[in-house]
Amino acid sequence: MNRKRATIIYNPMSGRPGRRAQDVRRMIGLLSDRGFDAEAYATEGPDDAAQLAGAALAAGADIIISYGGDGTLNEVIQGMAESQTALAVWPGGTSNVVARDLGVPFDVEELADMIGVGRTRRIALGLAKAGSDFSVPGSGFRVPGSRAQNSNRDSGANKEPGASNPEPGTTNSEPGTTYSEPGTAGRYFLMMAGIGLDASIARSVNKRLKRRTGEFAYWLSGIKHLFLWRAEPFTIEVDGCVYKGAFALIGNGKGYGGGMMMTPGARLEEPWFEVYILPQMSNNFAYLRALGACMRGKPEVAGVLLVKGKHIKANSAHEPWVEADGEIIGPLPMTFDIVPDALSVIVP
Repeated sequence: MNRKRATIIYNPMSGRPGRRAQDVRRMIGLLSDRGFDAEAYATEGPDDAAQLAGAALAAGADIIISYGGDGTLNEVIQGMAESQTALAVWPGGTSNVVARDLGVPFDVEELADMIGVGRTRRIALGLAKAGSDFSVPGSGFRVPGSRAQNSNRDSGANKEPGASNPEPGTTNSEPGTTYSEPGTAGRYFLMMAGIGLDASIARSVNKRLKRRTGEFAYWLSGIKHLFLWRAEPFTIEVDGCVYKGAFALIGNGKGYGGGMMMTPGARLEEPWFEVYILPQMSNNFAYLRALGACMRGKPEVAGVLLVKGKHIKANSAHEPWVEADGEIIGPLPMTFDIVPDALSVIVP
C-alpha cells in the first residue's frame, strides 16, 4: 500500500500550550498506523506557518495539518490557498471557531480517524487587500494611484462611489468601478473579517492573559471597551450598495468566538459572504442589545443589517482597524473578495 505524506504545522504557544510537543508525537504515531508518513514543524514567529505550508506543498505533501488556533490556521492557508492539497484542522487554540464550524472532533484519536478516512470538501476563502478606490464623503481620502483616480472620466457630475452620501442600501453611483482580481496579493481568511469594534477588542487583548485564561481575555477587553471605546464610523459597499456602520463582520462561515453568531446564513462552501452591519449607536452600552441577540444566535435586531455579496469595499474618514480570523491585518481602506473553490478541507 502506498503511504501518504502528512505535514503537521503547530504553534507551541497557541491556546494553553501545556504538552504540545508530546501531543504532536502521539499524532505522528496514530497517523503512521493509518498509512501516513508524518513530520512536524513548530512555528517560531509571525508568518512561519505560511512559509512552512508553502514548503510542504513544494515537497509534495498530501495533507497539511494545522495544529493551533484560528490565527495559526489563518497563517497556514496563506501558504496553500488555491492549491489542491488537503488541509486538516487540529483544534488547539483559544476559540477554535473554524474547527467548530466544520464539526471537527477535538479528541486526538477521533481526529486521526477522520484524517485517515480523508473525506474532503472544497470551500471558498475570503481575500482582503489593503487600499480601495471607494471614496468617503467629506474625508478627502483616496488611495493614491487608484485606477478610479487615474482613469479618464466624462466631465460633469461627480461620479465617485459614495460621493452623493447615499441612504443605506442605495446603489453606488458608480457600480462599474474596476476591481482587482483575487490572487496571491493580500490576506486570505477562512471564517470572517471584522471591521471596527471587534478588531479594536482584539488589538487590546492582553496576550499573556489570553494564554492563561483563553476567551476570558477577550471578554475583559470587551468590558473595557464599554467605557473607553469611541466608534470610528465607516462606509461599506456590498456588491454596489452602500451602507454606514460602526462595526461590520464579513462572514465566510457562520461561526464566531464567544458562542456568538452574527452571520448565520454564511456557508464555507458557498461563493458569497454574509455581511453583518451594525450602525453607530447613541452610547457604548447600547451595543449590548445587539451583542445579546448574537449570543442567542438571532442577530437581526433593530438597526442591524444582514446582506449577502461577493465584493466588498470599505473606507472611512477615520482609521478603524480590521481583523481576519481574529488576527489584526491593518486599518481601512480595504477590499474583500470571495475566492470560490479555493481550498480542500478534511471533514467528518
